Amino acid sequence: MPTPDRADAVTLDQARERIAASVFRPDDDAPECGQVGLEPEFLLFHLGADGAPEGRVRLEANGGVLDRMSVVAGSQRRFRRAYGGPPPVYTLDDGGRITFEPGAQVEHSTAIHPGAAAAMADVEETADALLEVFGPADFALCALGIDLWSGLEGVPQQLRAPRYRSMEAYLSERGPEGAVMMRHTASLQVNLDLGPPRVAAARWRVANLACPAATASFAASPMDGAASRRALAWQALDPTRTGFPPTLLADSQPDPGRQYAEFALDADVLLFLGGEAAEAAVPGQAGLRLRDWIAEGHPRHGYPCLADVDYHLTTLFPEVRLRGFLELRSVDAVPRRWRGAVVVFWTGLLYDRDSLAGAEELLVGSGCDLGEWWRSAAREGLAAGSLGPIARDLWDLALEGAGRHPTGFHRDRDLRAAREFRERFVAGGCSPAQELAALHAEHPSRSMAWGREQAGSS
Repeated sequence: MPTPDRADAVTLDQARERIAASVFRPDDDAPECGQVGLEPEFLLFHLGADGAPEGRVRLEANGGVLDRMSVVAGSQRRFRRAYGGPPPVYTLDDGGRITFEPGAQVEHSTAIHPGAAAAMADVEETADALLEVFGPADFALCALGIDLWSGLEGVPQQLRAPRYRSMEAYLSERGPEGAVMMRHTASLQVNLDLGPPRVAAARWRVANLACPAATASFAASPMDGAASRRALAWQALDPTRTGFPPTLLADSQPDPGRQYAEFALDADVLLFLGGEAAEAAVPGQAGLRLRDWIAEGHPRHGYPCLADVDYHLTTLFPEVRLRGFLELRSVDAVPRRWRGAVVVFWTGLLYDRDSLAGAEELLVGSGCDLGEWWRSAAREGLAAGSLGPIARDLWDLALEGAGRHPTGFHRDRDLRAAREFRERFVAGGCSPAQELAALHAEHPSRSMAWGREQAGSS
């Protein structure tokens, strides 16, 4: 909580140390082929008789998302209990959870699994359970990067917690992209270990530098002339808290924790923690960086304490978020048949020492402008200049690395999906967005069929 007394406030050096120590924690005992956690998001639609969407399902409406969850989930073995809210969080029998995003997107955060095979099985079993919940109401779960069928005005912000109301207010002051991101998009996040110290810093560098190739490879939100309209929204909603740490490749600051700390200190304050329940999180101030708040204070909110620094970290959304592990955020949501390819790409690059070294040499040696590559990836996908050849080389390294992982770390079907994805899309410099856009132009039902979740399919 903020304090009016500067003597009780955090200093700049204390904030810097706190951030660096909390976000970058390599583990001497960690295996190089580590754990995997996944966070798939789904858009939820009413369907017409022709299979085309007829609007998004509301969160709290009569017969909406929460009604279905409360009626069915109590007897559904996969969902153990609900707590908190509104809206509630549903815990799963293996320790994962189901939560909801501002546009009523459904998010599954898996438990942390010892390998990719278990994580992928968890995602599919939970998706099948969600289909059991929503299928009888003829709701369609859809996995792609953006809602191609509904106008943004028809999808209000539906989370009533002060954090989300305040976030909406803050981002709206900066432009329209915050509303697009919060209410209209979906992604697939992959969470991986930093690993032991001998590989942790390299994983951090390669994870960031490979983000444009990942964005381009899995671009699945063709709208407004972009391959990944979701990525464009992230790029524009508040550049102080998205993208990449400016000191990522600086020789003067090689420590990832320190790089992230400087990025965090330079990010504007999005939310202030208030002293009353009604002000649990109130809108921050564009142009007021965390380092400015520490140095100069705020006329209403005083000075930050360590708890405010910790909370500030939860409001940062770089492409790779450091949280004691790597939260990889660059990928649009993709349908079930391609999810395994996402996991193979990231684990193949980061969880194999030879592929990691090869990727680092390739990416650092490319001399790329990381921000421009990321913007080009969003606009053009794999058709963006030199990005296509770099992506092909990264995919080859990833597939080779995944092939060296221990037996059982991957499911065979996911390795096959990754090889098929590489040949179907990456080899020809064609992102999934192009295929999806062509289907959408034929009929909205065809694009819906492309992204719709189907039980037991892969």
